[in-house]
Amino acid sequence: MPQPTSKLHTDWLSLIEISGPFLSLPVLNQAFPQGLDELEDGQARSLRADFEFWQENAEDPAVHSAWMRLVLENLLGYGDQGAGTAPLRAGQAIGAGWRAEFPEHEEVLRPDLMLVEPDPDPALTPALTPLPLSRGERGAGGAPHLLIQVFPPSQDLNKAVTGSRWQASVATRMMELLHATEVRLGLVTNGEQWMLVNAPKGETTGFATWYAGLWFDEPLTLRAFRSLLGVQRFFGVAEDQTLESLLKASANDQQEITDQLGLQVRHAVEILIQMIDRADQDSGGALLGKDVPPSL
Repeated sequence: MPQPTSKLHTDWLSLIEISGPFLSLPVLNQAFPQGLDELEDGQARSLRADFEFWQENAEDPAVHSAWMRLVLENLLGYGDQGAGTAPLRAGQAIGAGWRAEFPEHEEVLRPDLMLVEPDPDPALTPALTPLPLSRGERGAGGAPHLLIQVFPPSQDLNKAVTGSRWQASVATRMMELLHATEVRLGLVTNGEQWMLVNAPKGETTGFATWYAGLWFDEPLTLRAFRSLLGVQRFFGVAEDQTLESLLKASANDQQEITDQLGLQVRHAVEILIQMIDRADQDSGGALLGKDVPPSL
């Protein structure tokens, strides 16, 4: 019997755009047995007012930047610098190693922001003087868990960047950046579209897009966005319950389903062949006469 949360997850999954591998229902049910996280009182109402203000003034760079920070820091909790929280790094705090060069396209891809592993003791690494990172720092404090790129409101994430010679879409660019830096997860946004890119190297990339305008008409989508991309899902849960681990477990589920379907199809074909052979024998060989090519 399906768990009570199955319909809830089916509902919000049907309301976002998904391309490629994403989270499976069994994994979602296991990770959220009580349903999705609830927002704080008044948080959705306040966020809606801020979103409407952004819609009216989105072409103002200061307003656009403020909306980005509000979602990332206030809604998702990336901005806190206290003990046990995850810093959001930007600018020179992002080491030069976290980039991808494409000389054939005259492009260098970099994250605008980066969610990094919390330092064991924030007092030892003050927030105002973060240490530069290199791609070789794996598992140490400061290792990146999410690369973030921010685009203007007019930039569709599924289309090429305006003014660029390289015709790859924003989504494809993030995939290439993740592969080059060996970071699995990326987030790209234009303020309205918020696209999670899941790009395990050597495997199929998955894309899941939330629309900010739908957060308030369909609150489940906002709760799912917060539940999956909130800072707690990266650093406040057991290792096997992080977003990356949930995506890995879902990929295993989907591969198992594919294998099972393949075995079922093979079994069905074998039964069909046996039935045809039996019918041919019963007809004295008339069913599969000499006029039937062997390939059939």
